[in-house]
Amino acid sequence: MDLLRDVLVTLTVVTTGLSAGVLAGFGYAVIPGLTRAGADVAVAAMQRMNSAILNPLFAVIFGGGVVFGALTVWASWGSGLRWWVLTATVLTALGVVITMVVNVPANDRLDAAGVVRGDEAVRVWTRFTAVWGPWNIVRSVLTTAAVAVLVVGLAVG
Repeated sequence: MDLLRDVLVTLTVVTTGLSAGVLAGFGYAVIPGLTRAGADVAVAAMQRMNSAILNPLFAVIFGGGVVFGALTVWASWGSGLRWWVLTATVLTALGVVITMVVNVPANDRLDAAGVVRGDEAVRVWTRFTAVWGPWNIVRSVLTTAAVAVLVVGLAVG
């Protein structure tokens, strides 16, 4: 069981860390960079990113922290590590819930806008970032905290 637990906790740490990195990267680089490029470019580029990110690799990375985390809790039930992993998994799951309830619908509204230019692009982009941006920060903080909890749990126990 130790080998299984070790593999699962490694997958949990890696997928949670990758997810936190993707989310944070959007917050501090991608969205600000798109905004600086102008609304016409930002809307079109984000619409393309929305479709590009829907792929199996991203699904494993994004959902892996929760799935592998839950399996790790099960595999480490008799050890103190389970509480650390459970906490991290709950934090990660909260980020996934925010994604499904807030960020995905915002992405869908952005995609539904179609091709927009000028003032309409500014309106669409402003409305999108007003919702998507703050909630992306929340889910970035949650998943980054999950990584920190996992690292501390591995260090102490």
